[in-house]
Amino acid sequence: MIYFVSDIHGCYDKYRELLKVLYFGKNDTLYVLGDVIDRGPDGFQILLDMAQRPNVVNLMGNHEAMSFDAISYLLGGKLTSEGDGKKALKLWFCNGGDVSLFDFLQLDSEQKKVIWSYLLAMPLYKEIEVNGKRFLLLHGGLDNFSPERPLEDYAADEILWCRPNPDTTYYADRYVVFGHTPVQLLTDGKGSGPVKIYRNENAIDIDCGCVFPNGRLGCLCLDTMGEIYV
Repeated sequence: MIYFVSDIHGCYDKYRELLKVLYFGKNDTLYVLGDVIDRGPDGFQILLDMAQRPNVVNLMGNHEAMSFDAISYLLGGKLTSEGDGKKALKLWFCNGGDVSLFDFLQLDSEQKKVIWSYLLAMPLYKEIEVNGKRFLLLHGGLDNFSPERPLEDYAADEILWCRPNPDTTYYADRYVVFGHTPVQLLTDGKGSGPVKIYRNENAIDIDCGCVFPNGRLGCLCLDTMGEIYV
């Protein structure tokens, strides 16, 4: 089975519980659409676990990008984008990176190398097909969207920081699955009952605000299009 999840934000207990609920095995695949770290305390511990699983595919989120620039600055390395290292560190800390830095500093040298290689290998998007349905997976959306614009022409910030409108549909011939914007914000908190994955024709937001008090970890199964929650 093939699953999507996003925005775990350091909630290691919910991540482990999801794997149990899914009976996640070596023949399954889990696509993670970014923002594994920050806000919650155990983001790099989750990344270490994922890095050991060949059937987990992790995409870059804006929080991973912020952490890479901030830690690069602290270690005297080169930033992924132009800018001031102190500003990169401040931006990360303003978005919950302080707890992740503490988590990172607890790792031994070999674990840090594993994390660093894992971050470097994260793609901005993935295109897959399941049961005749096409899916575009990315973290935030597509700013300045045009259906004629090639995906490789989008800058990282246009993908990682995009906040789609609730009526965004993007392509007619494929599903665009994203996180980054909690569905509570996308829907202005409308609706009753537990938070659910948001679907608008071919646009699907799976960020159910896992790290927030009223949030859940939402997961979508591509084979059945069924929803799973922790």
